[in-house]
Amino acid sequence: MTGRDVILQIAQVLATLLLAPLLQGVILQFEERVQRNQGPGIFQPYRDLWKLFHKQIVVPETASWLYWAAPIVAFTTTLTVPILIPVLTDYPLPLSDMGDILGGGLVLTLGSFMVTLAGLDTRSAYGGIGSSRAVMVAILAEPTLILVFVGITLLAKAMLPFVVNHLLVAEPSIYWGPTHLFLGRSDDLTI
Repeated sequence: MTGRDVILQIAQVLATLLLAPLLQGVILQFEERVQRNQGPGIFQPYRDLWKLFHKQIVVPETASWLYWAAPIVAFTTTLTVPILIPVLTDYPLPLSDMGDILGGGLVLTLGSFMVTLAGLDTRSAYGGIGSSRAVMVAILAEPTLILVFVGITLLAKAMLPFVVNHLLVAEPSIYWGPTHLFLGRSDDLTI
């Protein structure tokens, strides 16, 4: 692994981390425009994060070490996905062979599982209600996403995200195939 590859890998993780709130702001702005509303600015998620990071930390008296570990695990599992999927480059980075699409999904599921456990760890009724709601949404959404990912990997004949991405870029006609249209419609059902 060369120094350039390390810099690109770090830049990819940082770009994903720093531009994710901007993408959320653009999506919210677009939704508000469709509904003919003004809405917040595209930089509102950055202001919300600033306010959130400057709030006082509140920890329930009944919480254990799991309550402290869950946000750290959720944050780090979210940052592992840009290591696996090329965002800034059109070629695989050195660490992109470490996991496939299924592994990326399992890593993200670990983060949401830890947040659910933290909600249950508070031993309050509201924490349990929030955790059960999160599990219900996951039960409804994740099988459809798994179906979409399996279908796309069957089209690409590979489970590595770079190979799947390369196939979709190299052969644009695959977008209009019946399999891809069905999978795209299935993905819309989860949203």
